[in-house]
Amino acid sequence: MEIEKLNTLLDESGNIVERHYISVREKGEDFNLFSILGMETNETKTHSAMLVSLLDPKGNHYYDEKFLSLFLQEIGYTSFVDSDLKNVKVKAEHHLGKISDDFRSGGFIDILITFPSGKAIAIENKIYAEDQPKQMYRYSLFKGNDCALYYLNLFGEKGKPTKKSLHTLTDKDFEVITYKNHILNWLDACLSVVKPDSIVKNAIKQYQILIRDLTNSMEKDLENNFIALIQNNLEEAKYIHSHYQIAVDGIREKLRKAVSEKINSLQLNVKARLGNDINHNYSKIWISSDILDEKGIQIGIESFSGKGNNKGRLFIGIFDRQKEYESSRDGDYRLSNYWPIVSDIKTPENNALNLSSTSILEKLNNNDEYYFENMVATIVNQTKSFIETYSNI
Repeated sequence: MEIEKLNTLLDESGNIVERHYISVREKGEDFNLFSILGMETNETKTHSAMLVSLLDPKGNHYYDEKFLSLFLQEIGYTSFVDSDLKNVKVKAEHHLGKISDDFRSGGFIDILITFPSGKAIAIENKIYAEDQPKQMYRYSLFKGNDCALYYLNLFGEKGKPTKKSLHTLTDKDFEVITYKNHILNWLDACLSVVKPDSIVKNAIKQYQILIRDLTNSMEKDLENNFIALIQNNLEEAKYIHSHYQIAVDGIREKLRKAVSEKINSLQLNVKARLGNDINHNYSKIWISSDILDEKGIQIGIESFSGKGNNKGRLFIGIFDRQKEYESSRDGDYRLSNYWPIVSDIKTPENNALNLSSTSILEKLNNNDEYYFENMVATIVNQTKSFIETYSNI
């Protein structure tokens, strides 16, 4: 590998990325309603809901079966009659019943497309959530061979369902489709058939921008330039790719360890310890004490991976699957059965702290010790406040 070629690749990559950000600012694409409302990664209320609303031939977009037809073409599904598409039923969160103790039945199919012939498409929609036990297996039992099973995720790379989800299924029993390719291509096709300056076009465009952001995608001309640059520097790009996640995880782990050590240095009568590894979806810090142990609860800070339960945002909360709690402060809320009370961790600028943000990671790693130490102190101060509020609950 030539160092000069590596430097050239980095310089030219930086130029393309800068042109991308300039284009984003000029077009106002940062002003995105999904982002403003904090709904970027909500699988059910954002992504499944948006996809179903477009796929439904009876939806109030009033483009009948056009969007559905384009989607079926994109994923290569041909087991239908064109004249049937007007009567297709599209549903989010189709209930299969309560999940059984052995996880062999029940649950919710994220997106279900049912044809008049009785055939169906079941789509498991994954943004950041982990697979559930026997999840894909359970969905495969719905209509048997008459139901095509798809697994939709962001990138597709190493994105197959886990063994615990597949149970006895094999790769032949499902197809993987991605937001980065299939959904973005389909949205492009949808935009080509809608009327200019319509609200529908604006809504699709907003959603397309969100998907580009989640999948680190650019507009086609810039992306083609970027791909050509990589193709001309494959050896150098391979080394960058293989070390990227290590570099990112190193920044996150440095912050996690610093927060844990700082908590333990304070007179809080608690003990902080590291939980799951930094590359785990639910990478956390556990906080315990004699009082908390007596009550059978823990306090946790999650997730330092930039993924996890809270759309990638860092939070501190009470972890207890047994009891219900009432929040004592404005802004604290119930996240799930596992996290009955949580509080979002804020940056020194009072924004949500999301460690999937490359801009935050760069600031934490740009040799600005003040920024790093200030971030640690900010997290620890919020942790101290939460502990003081809830340790005697």
